[in-house]
Amino acid sequence: MLIEIVTFDLPPEMDRDAVMEAYRTVAPKWRQVPELTRKSFILDEDRRIGGAVYTWSDDGTAAAHWHGEDRKASVRAIYGSDPRIERFEMPRVADNAAGETVEYPPLR
Repeated sequence: MLIEIVTFDLPPEMDRDAVMEAYRTVAPKWRQVPELTRKSFILDEDRRIGGAVYTWSDDGTAAAHWHGEDRKASVRAIYGSDPRIERFEMPRVADNAAGETVEYPPLR
């Protein structure tokens, strides 16, 4: 499993309502991506940062595909800034909602 954190700077004129509308617009597309387990949208209004935390069920191949140059261009078009992308292996999860702890095999 892979965790990906994507952040970007928000333009000064974009208020919370506009950010939320942008998030609502893109959410249905992400519901159709089979390798994506979860996308948690994030927002820090004080620091003017938006983004998402993605949980991927594969080794990062899907993350690399879905966050290639086309997606980077889309972020630039909507928010006026380049996304910052970090990827981490997710070897273990303490899942309180499911009431379990899960350990995943190494990515490689």
